[in-house]
Amino acid sequence: MKFRTIYILFNVVVVVSFLFVFFLPFFLLGPEYSLSFWKSNWYLALVFLAVIVALNLFFLANWKVFTLVEREDWSSLSLHLVDRIFSKKRYGSRHVALLVNACLLQSDVEGISRLEAELAAHKPLLLRRNAILFGVARLLLNQSAEAEAFFKPWIDAKGVEARDWLRFDYAFAIALQRRFEEAAPYLREASASKDAVLSLLSSYLLASLISSSISSETEKSQLRARAEASRTALRKKFSLQRWNAEVERAKGEIHIVVLTKLIDDAGRWLFETAETSVSK
Repeated sequence: MKFRTIYILFNVVVVVSFLFVFFLPFFLLGPEYSLSFWKSNWYLALVFLAVIVALNLFFLANWKVFTLVEREDWSSLSLHLVDRIFSKKRYGSRHVALLVNACLLQSDVEGISRLEAELAAHKPLLLRRNAILFGVARLLLNQSAEAEAFFKPWIDAKGVEARDWLRFDYAFAIALQRRFEEAAPYLREASASKDAVLSLLSSYLLASLISSSISSETEKSQLRARAEASRTALRKKFSLQRWNAEVERAKGEIHIVVLTKLIDDAGRWLFETAETSVSK
């Protein structure tokens, strides 16, 4: 649905809701009592008006951002956000995340590095909040050691967006360096996550990569059992169709999109085993 259509429908719904509330006393109490009611509760009309004005100002202030996102014009969006953040110094978590996403979609590593330096110097709290996006950029460049070093200060920090995913990415960066035993505790923790995609990815890595590289037979058995328990629980909860819908929902986040290949492999691992069990 076009953004302009959403904007118009939004205003129509708000105005109709206001008119419904405004005329409700008239239908329930009659004209005389309705006038008395609104004389006593006139401030409600001001509240509705303030809400309508505030929301419309929000839409209008961000109109260009919304339309560029709708058109998927990432180059123009980047230029607009660079001007907003660097030139006008109008920082905001939503705009920072949008700029990182636009840079990732264009493979603009230099733009991400510049934004990271700007936030580190002027808005460290925003860098903390969006740490996962800046770390994922390093993973995309196959800089697993750099990603590990970047993620490490944030894995137990408060105020970090998607902290469970950040801890997974930290473990993934360690695993890419073949330090499987160090990655195992984080992946085992994530395998029990309520986030189905995160749970499956972690379980898949435990079963296919981590457990086969662990020297201790006892620990290897425990990790495989943990992975199998998570996989069994997910098979009971999701059909193939529901799982595909869950994955598409999760891909609303760019830091998950970059793991598409791994997610596809994990999905095959989930359902191929189910089919094999049935055939037996």
